[in-house]
Amino acid sequence: MKSFKSSLFVGLFIFTFFSFASVTSAASCDFSRDLEIGVDGEDVRCLQKYLNSSGFIISNTGVGSPGNETSLLRGLTKDAIAEWQAANGLPASGFFGPASRQKYAELVKNVGSAVSAVASSGTATGAELAAKLAELKAQLEKAQSQKAVTPAAVVTVTEKSVKDAIQKALKEIANAEDQIEDAKDDGQSIGSAESNIEDAKEDLFDAVSSYFAGDLAKAYTYADNAIDNANDAFEDAGGESEADEVEQYIDDTEDEIDAARDTIEQADDDGEDVEEAENLLEDAEDLLKQANDELENDKLDDAKDTAKEARSVADDAVDAIGSGGSDDAESAIDKAKDAIDSAEDEINEADDDGDDVNDAEDLLDEANDKLDEAEEALDDKDYEEAIDLAKEARSLANDAVDEL
Repeated sequence: MKSFKSSLFVGLFIFTFFSFASVTSAASCDFSRDLEIGVDGEDVRCLQKYLNSSGFIISNTGVGSPGNETSLLRGLTKDAIAEWQAANGLPASGFFGPASRQKYAELVKNVGSAVSAVASSGTATGAELAAKLAELKAQLEKAQSQKAVTPAAVVTVTEKSVKDAIQKALKEIANAEDQIEDAKDDGQSIGSAESNIEDAKEDLFDAVSSYFAGDLAKAYTYADNAIDNANDAFEDAGGESEADEVEQYIDDTEDEIDAARDTIEQADDDGEDVEEAENLLEDAEDLLKQANDELENDKLDDAKDTAKEARSVADDAVDAIGSGGSDDAESAIDKAKDAIDSAEDEINEADDDGDDVNDAEDLLDEANDKLDEAEEALDDKDYEEAIDLAKEARSLANDAVDEL
């Protein structure tokens, strides 16, 4: 198994694992028209079932979730289509048009031929892999035939968590292999990266085997091991892990809170009113502690979001120094303008790169509207209202950047 080429290994497993689930858990869809936001019909429902069963989950719960697909194409379905398109080399527009229909037809048609192609490659590992995959597919079909449930009910929460772990392992393996190749090109030492990546691949194969054999607990354990080994390989090759990046973000947030504390203490020494500022700073420190706890529990996305909120509250604490007069209102408006200008630059850059910036532009428009209202409040000498509106404008500008 250690002689698998990365493109064969990652590409084939992505295709076979999720395509087998797709073909066995959703009927083949007949797409005869373009599908976009607002379209209603059974072809939309079939597309939603296909996406859910292929690992591009529309929603984990409620409307659009596995078993709760609908006939109406809305934003969540568009997002799932875009993810599927990106994974299959198509422009991630969320518009299911002719190119997407053709790609779908190719994927459904070639499930069986992908295995045959590997088997006919003439290599021992190719034939071995093909035989293993054929065996696993037979095991899956047998297991599903023994369940007196509809196809939509086959994917339980437990099965979903295993599939999610396997998909994450695939992603981490691909990232690690890219990092290893980059390190080699740069003449850097890759340490034990290659050994760890091979271990990750073997763990992944065992995870898929265990899943099809019905041992979900073992499948999850193997997938988790694959993720750990892939991450080790990534770091051995000089890559910075997501956990490292989040930890650095939290450290930088702590520095910003410390700077806010110094500013507030100086204002207190100067005789300014800092009661509200100190209360807000305590909130920021509580959020920072929460972010560290989430980081420790491996909730990386939550940790970064909480740290970001802590930064925002620390900024609000500094803004709350004093009586909220005209100077504070003007300062808040200036900060909002800076945030909007910065967001506009990033959106323009993303647009030049061909990214979808529609949502970000909408949020930026809202930010500019709030800024206009803040300036009107300043003119009316309603300073507290001006400060609140300016903060909303700055928050919307930051949200616009997050949408990119």
